[in-house]
Amino acid sequence: MAATFQWTIRNGAGATETVLGTSGNLQNFKSVDSAGIVDYAANPVTAGQNSFECWFRGKWTGTFNRISDLRSWQSAAFSPATGLQIFFSGQQQIYLTPASVTSSIATSSIATSDPGSANVSIGGNLSGSLTSSGYSDNIVLQLRTTTAAAAGDTSLATITLSYTEN
Repeated sequence: MAATFQWTIRNGAGATETVLGTSGNLQNFKSVDSAGIVDYAANPVTAGQNSFECWFRGKWTGTFNRISDLRSWQSAAFSPATGLQIFFSGQQQIYLTPASVTSSIATSSIATSDPGSANVSIGGNLSGSLTSSGYSDNIVLQLRTTTAAAAGDTSLATITLSYTEN
């Protein structure tokens, strides 16, 4: 048997968890703390502002021996990239209500290619693993823009999470 993977996102003061799916346009950066893409047009991130933090987790179910070596990166760059940058943390264990102020958690620029080693933790450890159904630690992302960012839907980024299943 193989593991089944899904992206989840947590939001709100109560850490509401929403299963987003496996691929495609599952979440947009927005000026509101909400899950999914439905309310994106009504809540754009304007030039010079930050999005609300997005608190993602990988979720694995099914029968498998071990999930390990979690790596996340931005695999399709913004085009055009002017004024846009995603900040990242892949080792946040404790959930905090998302904010739009400059994140004190997502403080590193997200890798723009496979980082070559684990950068997302399980149980607080980059060498951690799952041997039964469970979650990664939180992957916190925040879009930050400068006043040079173009207006409107100008860019697309793809966030990848790879893992080893054995």
